[in-house]
Amino acid sequence: MAEDWQQKMKDLVQPRVSEPIVAVGMLQPAGTWGSFGAGQLSSLAGTLMRRAANKKAGGLAKSGAFSTKTALIAVTEGRLYAFNAKPSGRSWKIVDEAGDWDRSDLTVATAPGTLSTKVVVDVQSTGDHFELEATTIMGADKFNQVFLDEMAKG
Repeated sequence: MAEDWQQKMKDLVQPRVSEPIVAVGMLQPAGTWGSFGAGQLSSLAGTLMRRAANKKAGGLAKSGAFSTKTALIAVTEGRLYAFNAKPSGRSWKIVDEAGDWDRSDLTVATAPGTLSTKVVVDVQSTGDHFELEATTIMGADKFNQVFLDEMAKG
C-alpha cells in the first residue's frame, strides 16, 4: 500500500520536476500532532501551538484548526523540491511550488518521536530554516520511511 502511495505522489509531482524523483515525503509543521492534542483540552492552547509551529515551518505547509496544507517534498539525486499540497477527494492537489534547493546546500536533521519524525532543514546559503514533521503512525511510517532514509543520506 505504501509503495502505491509513493508512486502516486511521485506521479503527481514528476511533471513539475525535470529530474527523476528518488523519493517523496509529506510533511506538516513540526508540532502539529502536539497542537492537535492540546487543542482537545484547550482551543486557545491549540491555536497558540499551531501558530508557533507554522512560524517554525518557514512557509512550508500550514496547520490550521480544521485543515492542514502539507509540504509535499520531492527528492532527486541533486535537488530537493517543496510544494504546498492539500487533500482533494481521495488524492492530493499541488497548491503551489514553495521552493527548491541543491542538496549539497542543505543540512538535514531527523529526530524520531512517538507519532512523527521531526525533520529540520537548514539552507546554508540563505540561512532559511524549516522545522517539519513526517507522520509515522497509522501506516504513514511505511510511506514516509523511503523519504526519511533518502533525506538521511544528505
